[in-house]
Amino acid sequence: MSNKYKNIFLIGMMGCWKSTVGRKLAKSLSWEFIDTDDEIEEATEQSIVDIFYQRGEARFREMEKAYFLEKSAQSGYVISTGGGIILAEENRNSLKNNGITILLKASPETLSNRIKNSDVRPLLNEADDLNQLSNIWQERKEFYEESADVIIQTDRLNPAQVVDLIIKKLEEKNAND
Repeated sequence: MSNKYKNIFLIGMMGCWKSTVGRKLAKSLSWEFIDTDDEIEEATEQSIVDIFYQRGEARFREMEKAYFLEKSAQSGYVISTGGGIILAEENRNSLKNNGITILLKASPETLSNRIKNSDVRPLLNEADDLNQLSNIWQERKEFYEESADVIIQTDRLNPAQVVDLIIKKLEEKNAND
């Protein structure tokens, strides 16, 4: 599939499969894959959880924004963003101006089931994941939806089906734009 977009950005809540789908999508398109959280962990030699606890969320968001703005100005990437990438206006502008943005959407129940065995979610505590996920979604919903060129509901799909659907949507958009 030829693609006229500079980059493909995957946005959404933790557990919506941005990284899993992003890797598969990049491979199918022969594009380079970037996971912003993985890159920040590698650059700082710290986990995201450690960065949150030792440096604070504000410092993490600064690092995330700096890295994202640098990479998103380049071309040919499938970029899996951190769930909070849409919180900064500069990031939202970059999503709009430097590629096509795909929101991978799932219900809080689905997200909770997908991440229940994960210990790398600094904004959650195990006691009340579902409620916290619902609250985070409500706080971010408007930014996610405003930033998205395409929205894909992933609740009843597996990652391969999500990739197939993204490719289909990109082909449709390429044909119609």
